[in-house]
Amino acid sequence: MITAALAVIFAAIAITVLPDNIPVHFGLDGNADRIGSKYEVLFFAVIVIVFTVAGILMRRRAEKAEKAGTDERETAHAAGNAKISGTVCAAMNAVMVGLEAVFICIGYTGLTQINGTEGELYCSATVILMGLLFAVLGNIMPKMKMNALMGLRTTWSMKNDEVWARSQRMGGTVTFFGGVAVILSGIVLRGYPSLAAMVIIFLVMFATMIKGSHQIYTDWERERK
Repeated sequence: MITAALAVIFAAIAITVLPDNIPVHFGLDGNADRIGSKYEVLFFAVIVIVFTVAGILMRRRAEKAEKAGTDERETAHAAGNAKISGTVCAAMNAVMVGLEAVFICIGYTGLTQINGTEGELYCSATVILMGLLFAVLGNIMPKMKMNALMGLRTTWSMKNDEVWARSQRMGGTVTFFGGVAVILSGIVLRGYPSLAAMVIIFLVMFATMIKGSHQIYTDWERERK
């Protein structure tokens, strides 16, 4: 709720101080290729509100599952996911508020070229924020119990609790170190190279997790036989 309130407050203040038209997208050459309305800053507030509502609904769903649990295992799983859902949404909202601040700063300064020192700073800030999000999610993943919404959900990880637990531990490790790598790329690199590095790291990270989940299931089947 706090992050949602901050997002709305930031948007309200931004609308009063930003010029009517601001750069909202940059091309591969680093130049602003779309000028939009200052009211587009409201997009971030809307997203944060959606995340907040989703987090509340997921938490309530988990709490209902906890009360309706027919055995100790189901109750424990639901209770754990109820707490985790709130943490996940809070982390995502915090990053969105940070991205909103970056967007507002770009609009306020009227930046039209991100290859300069100031633009590179905004790129790095964006990359570091995304890296922080994934580093936090990586720490949370191993604590997630099997559910229909969060975690490394693949055909193989959903087979049973054991494969799920192993997949989340593996996925959490990959996600955490992927997030750290993204943070470092935001610190070391500048401008578009940092954004390109982030995309590459995320692609490698997701491919590794999917492959890893399949391997974990294969190993589990081999152990069972």
